[in-house]
Amino acid sequence: MDNASYLLGIDIGGTGAKVGVFTLDGTPVGSGYGEYRMISNVPGQAEHDADSWWEATIEAVKEAISDIDSEKILAIGVGCTNGLIAVDRQGRPLRSAIMLWDQRALPEVDRIKRELDPDEVFSRTGNPVAPGAYSLPTILWLKHNEPEIFSAAHKLMVPGGYIVARMTGEFTIDYSRASTTLLFDIKKLQWHEPFLQALDIPVEKLPAPLPSESIAGKITSEIAQLTGLKAGTPVLAGCMDTVGASIGSGIMEPGECFIIMGTAARVSSPLSTPKFDNRFMNCTHVLPNRWLSIGAINGVGSSLRWIRDNFAHSEQAVADITKRDVYTLLTEQAALSPPGSKGLVFLPYMSGERTPIWNPYARGVMFGMTLGHNRRDFMRAVLEGAAFAIRHVVEILEKDGGLDIQTVRIGGAAATNVVWNQIIADTLGKTVVSLTETHTEVLGAAVLAGVGIGAYKDYHEAIAQVVVVDRKFQPDPQAHAAYNQLFPIYKELYPPLEDFFARVANLDLPQVWIGNETQYK
Repeated sequence: MDNASYLLGIDIGGTGAKVGVFTLDGTPVGSGYGEYRMISNVPGQAEHDADSWWEATIEAVKEAISDIDSEKILAIGVGCTNGLIAVDRQGRPLRSAIMLWDQRALPEVDRIKRELDPDEVFSRTGNPVAPGAYSLPTILWLKHNEPEIFSAAHKLMVPGGYIVARMTGEFTIDYSRASTTLLFDIKKLQWHEPFLQALDIPVEKLPAPLPSESIAGKITSEIAQLTGLKAGTPVLAGCMDTVGASIGSGIMEPGECFIIMGTAARVSSPLSTPKFDNRFMNCTHVLPNRWLSIGAINGVGSSLRWIRDNFAHSEQAVADITKRDVYTLLTEQAALSPPGSKGLVFLPYMSGERTPIWNPYARGVMFGMTLGHNRRDFMRAVLEGAAFAIRHVVEILEKDGGLDIQTVRIGGAAATNVVWNQIIADTLGKTVVSLTETHTEVLGAAVLAGVGIGAYKDYHEAIAQVVVVDRKFQPDPQAHAAYNQLFPIYKELYPPLEDFFARVANLDLPQVWIGNETQYK
């Protein structure tokens, strides 16, 4: 095998399917992207049309391989976000996929706590009984609210497994994504049948769990004609997106840490022993006897995007004319405000929060406003609020997890944003290193495929070849001192507000205002 051979990675994300083709030394030679939309016809619901995942994947694969010889693609790896898709025997969806942001299954969390011992769930699965991020509440919602769909379902799939099934005809789930179902024994690496029996979930409806780097199947002749891929190309079982990002960031050892900055952020560190903290998501890693602890933070990129969509029309107009990135324009303004935003503190709970508070009712808060604050201060406070949320997770990893984190690698959409990376370094008081490949999940999925077929001796050899760091951001002592004063305030703001968040969420207020006090619905 040589660098004329290729590996293909796919990531099914929250807004689109990303595909990358890489040589064995990690050089990108092709990329593609297919977008899809969130379906949210009712407040609190979040669905995707799973067929749109497939169509977007086909579009992205065709784009990525348009200038290369697809005969030279050695293997395909697939990573994914979380969601639940009920499919028939042909692998076709029976309804829209219910995504991890969906809140309709919240009552099922209480049902699980009644039917199962939460401590036993955590002991077996390594994860807490909590809303968001886990499949079991959604499975039970489907069982109790759409029994005809549940009964007709041949398999209950996650996005990556669904794409693998469409490509190969095989119904599988990798160990890492199985870890986020609350039904998988994270140490024995198998479905925990006592939970299935207690909740009356037939094990036959669950896909076969496989190690991430095992071959799930091969590209069929039909799919080869549809995509341009070679029939018989191995497709690996794949991994959850954060595991792919861990590989693509080159972070495999305890004490190492990486951040993926996207719509949400994931702050993660590998573990060599299954010592789990219930404030985190936990899953298997790709190395034997290795796990990954994940701090999942909802309102990072999404908070800045909300600012862009609602308060940055002038910046967007400038960006459209000058072809500059609108987020760069926003963060350049934020850089004109001093560290600490003159005492303005932002809680970034714009869409509830997972780590470490696990509260779907949490809401965003801008605290400390005065007449002396301006637009730039608000922009900076949003960036700092995300950085405080990251520091909160890192602090738990260090103080309670016993890790000694010196340097943090950062990838994702914000990896190229100089202002934000510096704020994160200043807030943490640690060196932040950005990566040249921002789509670490795609690269990680491709590397996983390479290891799975023996193109690399092991992950460490692969990472040494493909992962390239970019710029280092060293913390500024004066800025770090400012953040050390504000960070305790950030942490102490949430507890007294917790009850108010729930009260606001349960108010019977109009969802849409049309024109005046007599016209709303």
